Amino acid sequence: MRALLVVIGLTGVACRPDAKAAAPPAVDPPLASVPADTLLHQTPDGYQIWFAEGREARDSAGAECYERSVEIRRGDTVVKVPLLFTTDPPTLLDRGTLRAALMRGCRVIGIYRVDLATGRPTKIGR
Repeated sequence: MRALLVVIGLTGVACRPDAKAAAPPAVDPPLASVPADTLLHQTPDGYQIWFAEGREARDSAGAECYERSVEIRRGDTVVKVPLLFTTDPPTLLDRGTLRAALMRGCRVIGIYRVDLATGRPTKIGR
């Protein structure tokens, strides 16, 4: 009988929850919501200007923004405007070009004219 009490006593000690073991495992915070590609403009010539993937950024005061890349699509062709991230939607200048602000750290660091056929940006300001 004494042996049975010892086994029951040891089992009770072994099954007692430990304070550290009872804590739930750490969970990473959910990923920030990434905006879906967004159609901004469509020209009569069939060019479509899209906001595509982007990056999270902060200004010097710590305010957050999401800087997006720009793509030019026409039929099955997709041209990514190289190294251009912005929070402001580009504007059409004429049938073949658009104007876009290059941003870094949530602020404008340059203004560019972008050729719709090639995606090539040319600095025009700042």
